[in-house]
Amino acid sequence: MSLLPKLPIEEKISCETCSSRRHAWFKQCSQKDLEHFQLLRSTQTTLKAGDYLFMEGDTPNSAYTLQEGWILCFKTLSNGQRQVLSVAFSGDFLGYRTKMNQAINYSAMAVTDCRICSFSEKNIIQLLQHSPELIQSLISIQETQANTCRTRLTYVGQAPAKLKLAYFLVDILNKLKMRGVDINQSIDFPLTHEDVADAIGITSVHMCRVAVELRRANIVDCRHNHIRVHDFEALKELAASVF
Repeated sequence: MSLLPKLPIEEKISCETCSSRRHAWFKQCSQKDLEHFQLLRSTQTTLKAGDYLFMEGDTPNSAYTLQEGWILCFKTLSNGQRQVLSVAFSGDFLGYRTKMNQAINYSAMAVTDCRICSFSEKNIIQLLQHSPELIQSLISIQETQANTCRTRLTYVGQAPAKLKLAYFLVDILNKLKMRGVDINQSIDFPLTHEDVADAIGITSVHMCRVAVELRRANIVDCRHNHIRVHDFEALKELAASVF
């Protein structure tokens, strides 16, 4: 794995002004702590759409906070097919393992242009030693990710296709709404039908049929890299019926 290029100092964002911090690992920190954390930051970098942050089998010695953009996390199966695990947004923490010298077991690919902030294994240890409350925050992140995986396993394995798609879209929309996106307007939606199909465990052809069904029901229109929600309550009812 090649090293990620560093942004020049004038293009870097400070921890204090970083808009992703309210969703990130150290969202509740004092001014003094933020200044210390910024000193321990390894680098900031950017990715172009289609670039990999890391690939399954790599051993990156850093963990990453996504500051801007969308990243697709997935595993590649032995038959060459993908299983999308999650879509990461600003503030999400990627690539952390308790033993950073072990190979990572999933890939992370930018689906839009992205900005990344990284912390090396050595500096993560220093962060945890300096601020033990970050340990609880890290445990909370890991627990949330585990719960998300269990939920996804349940609906991908058992729910009808229309409900799978509804649940996936509601999850995405809620995360965007938390990040200040007005979901009542047409929203950029960079995921392809293949990406969504690989996330919910159906073929792209089936995905297109279900998307057409939801569009004709005037619930949600997801085409041409945009999504427009016409009836969010109906979409949420479909998603809720999964469980």
